[in-house]
Amino acid sequence: MSAPPSPAGHGPVPPPLPEGVAPLAAGEPDRVGPFRLVGRLGAGGMGVVYAALDDDDNRVAVKCVHRTFAADPDFRSRFAREVSLVRRVRAACVPRFLGADTEADLPWLASEYVPGLTLDAHVRARGALTGPHLTAFACGVAEALGAVHAEGVVHRDLKPGNVILAPDGPKVLDFGIARAVEETALTRTGGLVGTPGWIAPEQYLGQDAGPHSDMFAWAGLVAFAATGRGPFGAGGPDVMASRILSDPPELDGVPADLRGLLARALDKDPGGRPDAAGAMAATAALLREGPGTADADGADRAMGRAWSGVSAEPGGGIELWRAHAPRRRPWAVRHRTPLAVASAAVALVVLAGTGAGYLAAGEGAGEGPGQGGEDPAGGTGTTSAGAGPGDASGQLDGAPAAYRDLYENGSVVVEPSSEAPVLTRTLVPEGGDGEPLDQLSITFASDGGFSNDWMAMAATVEYLPDFGEIQLRTSDFGWVDEIRPEHGSLEFERQGAGLAYVLSPRNPTVELPMIGIEGIRTRAVYYLPSDVADAEGRVAVDYSGGFCLHAADGGATFPGGSPFGPHDLSPVDGVLANSCVHRGGA
Repeated sequence: MSAPPSPAGHGPVPPPLPEGVAPLAAGEPDRVGPFRLVGRLGAGGMGVVYAALDDDDNRVAVKCVHRTFAADPDFRSRFAREVSLVRRVRAACVPRFLGADTEADLPWLASEYVPGLTLDAHVRARGALTGPHLTAFACGVAEALGAVHAEGVVHRDLKPGNVILAPDGPKVLDFGIARAVEETALTRTGGLVGTPGWIAPEQYLGQDAGPHSDMFAWAGLVAFAATGRGPFGAGGPDVMASRILSDPPELDGVPADLRGLLARALDKDPGGRPDAAGAMAATAALLREGPGTADADGADRAMGRAWSGVSAEPGGGIELWRAHAPRRRPWAVRHRTPLAVASAAVALVVLAGTGAGYLAAGEGAGEGPGQGGEDPAGGTGTTSAGAGPGDASGQLDGAPAAYRDLYENGSVVVEPSSEAPVLTRTLVPEGGDGEPLDQLSITFASDGGFSNDWMAMAATVEYLPDFGEIQLRTSDFGWVDEIRPEHGSLEFERQGAGLAYVLSPRNPTVELPMIGIEGIRTRAVYYLPSDVADAEGRVAVDYSGGFCLHAADGGATFPGGSPFGPHDLSPVDGVLANSCVHRGGA
């Protein structure tokens, strides 16, 4: 984009910055991690938020914490723990997590850029929200809180400046830093951290903030959206603390259908407040045009219908972002793959296409040729021909000190999600003392690849910590035809292609090649790293790291509409009857 000539004839006039973006201050960097900085989106007590572009020119918001926190090793450890939780959150009303570096000189966290005004700015410029717009706002923020609470995250600093009214719905910002900052400040000063008017009463009484503290702030936020004022008015910190502890909330002007819900969420007793799921269900019910909108998907649909017209994307377009961002890095630097290795990559593609081999339990996996760089099968993980399946719980490079004993002495547990077919690999401390660490999230998928003598599945694997690395192989996946009472361990077969991937914060995701399974009958499919086997390579019958993959009968629909179903390991009346592969008595 070329700038117009200056009227005075002194060279081109720089194009304006995008709406809502301020210029970088003197001495600020022009890049953070892989992102090219365009300008500032804002600053606060935690750090500075920058507008940025990635190498594909996608817009990104990058938050760098203040140097005073970066110099505190305890803060870095807390920040790393929070980021490991936040990166798992997937919700329509939470900006998508894109990356973080907790070990950088100034630690940072990146998420998708959300266009639009904050709730505070919108109310000041355009007035309060009304009717379905207000209800959709309440529903969307409750959905965001429900998603993060389910992952063990508490926001702790929910207020009108931390919610953006985007074109597709409200988006809740600043998960992942508030708790680390609060705990660090409490350690230093012994005081209370938060914004007056948005702090729950139990926090003033010395209790830790929890999910119900967020719900107190949620109710205040909805009341502000409806009336333009907080439910306890305005004033200094001492005045606000006294009102929140002693006075009833002022909810005049809040629509009657929301007033009772907000009053319960503003209860002085945390136990009297609804949880986020309950608030989402209640507000979705107010929006619904038919049955079935109390779950998250239904709430999203109802909210989307009601939200139309609340917000529009600010002007400027991507051209203004490009005009102010540094030039993109050269292709070879971005991809970190020397052109000389192209023939090795081709060899890996050929290997990935040779179909499945079958290995009995306890036998070694086939070795593929080693290759650094991109996954030739389409993933972003780095391929490698390192050690055998699973590779010893991961490597510890750059790990906070709090996790070192966990890596040395902890054990690997693989558990299914409540939303099949997702597995989580977790390092659990010895004896159950201490904090576990989620390492991988594995989502099974099927492309409907079924024929007369085989069926197929794939897996998307995401690396969750912000340090270290772990090796994953296609041969870490296998299947079981049946489980019988006489079986002392799982009698499984492994996928045998032997491709290996090294996942790390720099290469956090891999799309595994399609895995072919011989035969057209229902199986239990498993993630089977060496860490879950005993010294003889055996895996216990009650190992929980798998799902049922149902065979389609001539292309018919699958149970529940999905080829994947739960693999329930619990006996009923002494009979293993709850899974697709259990046979006979327990």
